[in-house]
Amino acid sequence: MTIWYIARGSGLAALLLLSISTAIGALMSGQHSTRSGAANRVVVSYLHRVTASLGLGVLVMHLAMILADSYAHVGWQGAIVPFTSGYRPTWVGLGTLAVYTFVLVAAVGAARGRIATSARGATVWRWLHSCAYLGWGMAMLHGLESGTDTPVGWVRWLYVACAVLVVGALTFRLTRLGLHREWRESLRVAGNVPPLGAEPATRERAGAHR
Repeated sequence: MTIWYIARGSGLAALLLLSISTAIGALMSGQHSTRSGAANRVVVSYLHRVTASLGLGVLVMHLAMILADSYAHVGWQGAIVPFTSGYRPTWVGLGTLAVYTFVLVAAVGAARGRIATSARGATVWRWLHSCAYLGWGMAMLHGLESGTDTPVGWVRWLYVACAVLVVGALTFRLTRLGLHREWRESLRVAGNVPPLGAEPATRERAGAHR
């Protein structure tokens, strides 16, 4: 039972860490390139990478413990090939796909300097890195449907907390992005378009010195 407890504990820990990393990534993409924002972005980017790295490390431990537990009925094939597990193949398969997705996202994140060298490359990089949301969603479903401790009260609250964290951060990002576009459109109509990434307050101060 010790191996199974470690497997479940590491799975929940990985979900929490990757949820934090995903939420931080969503908040980062909603920031604008001001001088003060650039300094904060360095710290936030560091937290994003640390939580992602820790999450992947704990995820490897989770996978190792599942394979080491003979009562899990997952096996090497079930862990590597999606939907072939002897135990809840659909939901375990989603977990396998989530692992592949997070590994892809991490690799893309590490290769940002090589991929995002042009406007088109930056767009491709952004879309690939956004697959983190897909991986997070599959990880949530995997844990909820394949975890034997899902009915436990505090575990349910952990899933709720992860969902609120990521969905809240993504909602904030989309809301802020929409407001920023409305602000730029109003200035475009007025013939006073600021540089891309400038803050409203920055532009207003610039206009005040004219």
